Amino acid sequence: LRYLNNARYVPEDEFLSKFTPNRADMQIKQDTGYYRVFDRENDFSDDSRSAYHHNSVGGYHPAKLGLYQDLISEQIGKGNMQLFNMLNTKYFIINNPSDNIPVAITNPDNIGAAWLVKNIKYVNNADEEMRSLDSIKPLDTVYVDVREKSKIAGTPQFDSTAKISFVENKNDYIKYTSVSAAPQFAVFSEIYYPYGWKAYVDGKETPIARVDYAFRGLSLPAGNHTIEFKFEPDSVKKGDQLSLILGIVSWILILICLFFEWKDAKKATA
Repeated sequence: LRYLNNARYVPEDEFLSKFTPNRADMQIKQDTGYYRVFDRENDFSDDSRSAYHHNSVGGYHPAKLGLYQDLISEQIGKGNMQLFNMLNTKYFIINNPSDNIPVAITNPDNIGAAWLVKNIKYVNNADEEMRSLDSIKPLDTVYVDVREKSKIAGTPQFDSTAKISFVENKNDYIKYTSVSAAPQFAVFSEIYYPYGWKAYVDGKETPIARVDYAFRGLSLPAGNHTIEFKFEPDSVKKGDQLSLILGIVSWILILICLFFEWKDAKKATA
């Protein structure tokens, strides 16, 4: 009680009042699409208010992913608009000077949840990759650390009719569709995380490349395709298998014990 005493608690309504939707939130909620929001009215990397209502570019966590923290320090925090576009930032929440009430403004240059690039440029290391983001044109060129080259199949071919479309996004499952007359390379507005995320093109596992320092990239063959990202960490599979084995062994031991109990009871009765 020295730590969890009455002074540490606040009434529920007082706590939730911080998350009461404001005018900007209500504006944004009318859009039922998939996008992210950047709240300029709060410290985007240490405040979770906007993340309570929206898919947020920011949000609080004491131990952010290293790649994303690098983007915050080197690009987002410096106001690189191309990074906001790449992060599918469709709305900015700003203060309206006329009445000092937050209002939402639309980002006309937002490029969505995924896009196809015309060129792949390989760089020598992650530092060069980060510096390339200073002047990146995301719809034209993707920058890739040369160490990721083995995950990329060939080079994309320009096709003005090629298209990639977002379908759905859940916590552990993301789906897209693509159509093109020539091989393409797609960049996804999702942070690269190799420990569990796997990609499938028409059900066939495809390597995910780390591109533009922190994003996911996939090589796509020509034609119509379904692209799926699934969070399937090996640790969960191993844990399930171990639980199943231990469960079976436990039941076998229980049955053996019951058998000997029955045998002893039968012998005692005889």
